[in-house]
Amino acid sequence: MKRLAIFLIGMIFAFSLTGLSFAQEKAKSAEAAKPAKAAKKRASKIGELRAGGLVTALDVAGRKITIKQDKVKRERKLTLTVSQKAAKDLAGVKVGDEVNVWFTGHTVTALTKVF
Repeated sequence: MKRLAIFLIGMIFAFSLTGLSFAQEKAKSAEAAKPAKAAKKRASKIGELRAGGLVTALDVAGRKITIKQDKVKRERKLTLTVSQKAAKDLAGVKVGDEVNVWFTGHTVTALTKVF
């Protein structure tokens, strides 16, 4: 009776370890298939960024705008292409104006003049 109890406990222990290893293996293979989807979701979440600063260069015909930011942790210059939708807002902007731009990649999707 004692041997039977020890044998059953040993078998239960062995099956519990085997079941966990199979469960982990499935989770790893499922995670291996997800990196591309996760990167795509992250890109869509990040999507549109906002930047604000002083307009240092403006090319209305080429739809290019250069913005200098110096009110953040580091100073930087952004040279962005203005989309056709946002090009209509570009008409009232001139060099020296403060603007807020929303952009995806290097393309401005919206532009507002602050002052």
